[in-house]
Amino acid sequence: MKKTINKFFILLIIILVSIFTGYENPNLVEVPKKYINYTLKKIGLKDSFVNKKADNDKLNKLENKKEDFKELSANSFSLIFSKVKSYSGKTASLIINNNNNKTDYEIFTRNGLLIKNENTSEINLPLLFYNERDGGVKSVFTINDEYFALISLKKFSCLYAALIHLKSGKKIIESKCLPDKKKVDFGGLGGAYVKNNNNILLTIGTPTHQSEEISALAQSKNSIFGKVLLIKNETLLSPGDSDQNYEIFSLGHRNPQGLVLYKKNIFSLEHGPQGGDELNEIIKGKNYGWPIVSLGTKYNNGKSFSRSHSKYNFKEPIYAFLPAVAPSSLNVCPENLSTYYQNNICLMGLSLRGGSIIIFIINKNNILNIEKISFKKRLRHFGLDKSGKLFFDKESYFYITADNDGLYKVKFSKFR
Repeated sequence: MKKTINKFFILLIIILVSIFTGYENPNLVEVPKKYINYTLKKIGLKDSFVNKKADNDKLNKLENKKEDFKELSANSFSLIFSKVKSYSGKTASLIINNNNNKTDYEIFTRNGLLIKNENTSEINLPLLFYNERDGGVKSVFTINDEYFALISLKKFSCLYAALIHLKSGKKIIESKCLPDKKKVDFGGLGGAYVKNNNNILLTIGTPTHQSEEISALAQSKNSIFGKVLLIKNETLLSPGDSDQNYEIFSLGHRNPQGLVLYKKNIFSLEHGPQGGDELNEIIKGKNYGWPIVSLGTKYNNGKSFSRSHSKYNFKEPIYAFLPAVAPSSLNVCPENLSTYYQNNICLMGLSLRGGSIIIFIINKNNILNIEKISFKKRLRHFGLDKSGKLFFDKESYFYITADNDGLYKVKFSKFR
């Protein structure tokens, strides 16, 4: 009885503070609401997890209806696939490992859920976590079994991004407030990563579709946006109080959502504006030109950007898509496909708008061939192991996620 009285006493204080705050400054009402929801959850009077989990539970009921394996024919081989699990929403990351000959998957969703095999839970996120304007959790990765996440946040009228340690909530890197806040779109925040020796490379895009002011941050060395950042593992595991816990590896990026290490070369898949999605080779210290140069055009009026990278000493893309395919993840090809295209670089990407798996065959930075295998779903992430490599199960399947649909296992087969 005493415990219940204490809960309602705490709730009453919060409501009174919220009313006073809203009366003094109506623009601040949003933050007290967050505090109410957060505190209600902590004292057991509200379970926000139930609401966030509802859609997933509906789709999980489909698990009893296992799909048969299906086959898609490519030009000279086939793609075999089957659905593993249904769930709603968009993924932030897919981490998979073998555990006693069993495939264990961790599906992190943008709205802050962790689907681990048959269980769903809520991950530890800060109070100011912001899940609107296509924001939320944008990426999750591990270093020495510690989990880190790139997320969007809002504090009063300030929209910003941060890289946090999930267990403690400590911010490793925190951006400044974004300008032109009415045109912020966190769908452009990036979040692709590769692990390399004792550091990680992480992409941070420019979170907007139409703001010239936000896009211009890609050329500013005082901003994390529009960059590939190099972050040392020791900084992630034992962060200091410095604001400069990273190094700018490259700049001038719009929205790189795919990143992969192939031997000693780093490649990225990047969203352009209207058209002009790019496959790039990422080289330390290079500038990739956004928002000055692009083969795409501007939203609304369709005007062109400058077409000359060499004029500004920018690094040109290996390939640009016209029209756009909205690329997402990028990885190396499985061994059987790489062997089939021997003596060439074989990469595979995923496409949102195109709903495809895209195969890139590259020889000395020249595209020899691009093949699109239509999956007819918005494909988002490859399943990676904790080392950041493409995961294969004991039957040589790799895994991909599809927006508002589920998890699939796929492999290339029947080479002709």
